Amino acid sequence: PNPPPTYDHPEYAFQFSSTVFCFLFFGACLVVWFFLSFVNRDANRDRDRDRDDDREELDSEDERIELKADIVDHEKAAKMGDKARDSRQNAKNQPKNKKKHLVQPVEATKASLTLLASQLTQFGGILMYSWFCENMPVFEHANKHYSRDIFWFVTFIYLGFALTTVKGNPKDTSLLNREQTEEWKGWMQFLFLAYHYFHASEVYNSIRVFISCYVWMTGFGNFSFFYIKQDFGFVRFAQMMWRLNFLVFWLMMAHGNTFILYYINPLHTFYFLMVYAVMYVCSSYNHQKNPIRVKVMVSALIIFLIWDVPGVFDIVWRFLPTESVIGAKNGVRHEWHFRSGLDHYSALFGMIFAMNYPMAQEWFVSVERLGSWKQWCMKGIMLLTMFVVMGFWVNNVFLLNKFKYNEHHAYYFWVPLLSYIFVRNCSLTLRSYHLGLLTSMGKITLETYLMQHHIWLTSNAKTLLVFIPNAPMVNFLCVSCVYLLLSHKLFRLTVSLRAQLVPNDLNKALWLLATMYTTLSFIYALALLCTFLGGGFAVVFSMALLLGGGFYCILREITDNPQEAIYRIRKPYLAVTGVIGSSVLMFNLISFLNHALIHIEPQTKHTGGVAQSWPLGVMCVIIAGICVVLFDSFVGVSYIVTYAGFERMPDWESTYSVLHKKIAGGKSSSSFSSSSMSKRNKILEG
Repeated sequence: PNPPPTYDHPEYAFQFSSTVFCFLFFGACLVVWFFLSFVNRDANRDRDRDRDDDREELDSEDERIELKADIVDHEKAAKMGDKARDSRQNAKNQPKNKKKHLVQPVEATKASLTLLASQLTQFGGILMYSWFCENMPVFEHANKHYSRDIFWFVTFIYLGFALTTVKGNPKDTSLLNREQTEEWKGWMQFLFLAYHYFHASEVYNSIRVFISCYVWMTGFGNFSFFYIKQDFGFVRFAQMMWRLNFLVFWLMMAHGNTFILYYINPLHTFYFLMVYAVMYVCSSYNHQKNPIRVKVMVSALIIFLIWDVPGVFDIVWRFLPTESVIGAKNGVRHEWHFRSGLDHYSALFGMIFAMNYPMAQEWFVSVERLGSWKQWCMKGIMLLTMFVVMGFWVNNVFLLNKFKYNEHHAYYFWVPLLSYIFVRNCSLTLRSYHLGLLTSMGKITLETYLMQHHIWLTSNAKTLLVFIPNAPMVNFLCVSCVYLLLSHKLFRLTVSLRAQLVPNDLNKALWLLATMYTTLSFIYALALLCTFLGGGFAVVFSMALLLGGGFYCILREITDNPQEAIYRIRKPYLAVTGVIGSSVLMFNLISFLNHALIHIEPQTKHTGGVAQSWPLGVMCVIIAGICVVLFDSFVGVSYIVTYAGFERMPDWESTYSVLHKKIAGGKSSSSFSSSSMSKRNKILEG
């Protein structure tokens, strides 16, 4: 592992070439943004002057209209006034609507490049702030101390305040609508973060359930998207990889950390790839009744074989090293076995729920058409069954100690998950409201998870950041405000940069991705050079200035002659930077592979925590099969309750035919609900 930074030298030198790489890149962005903004000043003044002239012309035109209005009769004047008010109202609303439009892909214009440089500079500023919090804090980091009273006091205060932010969502009252799903993520994320900050190890088992719910949503949301949109193109894939890993990539570079340290990202990335593979293979059969279910069950058997049959995991993941690294003291392979094993069925059950979603939605609609007494009798039996199963789970699984619980969690996580889903959606009234505070929190879960390691907590989430010494609760309040503000800003920047640099147009996306690759690899080569020269602040600062000035000259030439620059600048630039950067990256890759191959050893046994039980795995595969065969995500309970109430389950053909017609006609909008199709794929943006 890389040694920790030291302050032994009079001039502090960066210990990681990756950190130098970050300072060079974002320092160059700052220089480019400064020059572009300075040069654009005169153009902006001219543009503002033109706008003032336009406003004067409009004002004079309004005066002429008012003079004419005095001549006509009262009724015509009233009508003209109404029309004028409508036109003025539309004119006022026009700019507001434009602001809501998505950011456009980057273009060879000063305005577009200035926006890109500005947002990259802001992103880099937050990243460098996290580096200073870790390595050069104003006050020494504090240790964690658990107080049950403080932990639950803060939790109840937050959730109690959230109850005052109740909002209605009458447009979408479907099962697991977007607002409800964001709310679900929001309260889980708060408890997850509070668990880390206050070191509340006694709620560890609950946190494991929350993480499984997040991975379940990965399977549910991505299956929904691919089923509806049927978009398996490179652009969609690149956009999803950007959303999942853009921030974590830069954190790894800035802090010299490993990917496995931020284990939530590898989990989401891997299970996204799993869902993508399942839906992509024989995708033309995805809308047929049996083939899609066969694919899901085959994936269940593969999961069982890799994770539950002893010895197979080590064969499949043999390329992962076993030496101790940051974030994996027992080796990456063991850490990945532990983390992925805890949730190896989570995404699968999310896919199954998404596959059966139209049936579940139609079941709720059909039951709620019945009389109030019969409706609640059927729902009451469902709730009673859920409570009985939950009681069994709490008594026999949830109350186990940490290590024993980890061994059983992967096979029973679906019990509290399905129980929560049913209870939260058992009433139309409950589905019609959500808590706004929790919904807002749920939209930035990825950023809050990642940034907690460095700007809320420190030392990779092992100690506390201190703004105000000897005042733990006041410090908690101040640090939390900055942390949440920056996390929300990072969410906006990540989404905006993705829109600019990975647009929906394939050709533009390929050109921009190629430019990013060559530029970053070239800067990494310069970072290695700076590290070789000592990695001091003065060296890095000077190199960043030169790099930014060079980039500005190139961009100025491109903006002045955009058509000619494609042939005179862009292609030679890609060739030169690509050759230099790729050569350095290839050399580093070969060195890394040689190092990894040397340290590949048979996995040693580590007691406790790894979920690997073939009998329990067989049980999970059988439960998944029941859900698939009966088209019932509640493991056949709703099937039994429906027939016990002398009713009929929704018919597959009639339920899915409506959905498939909407998909074929291009009228659907990313939800599995036949009555409310909106907003399902937008879950992925959170």
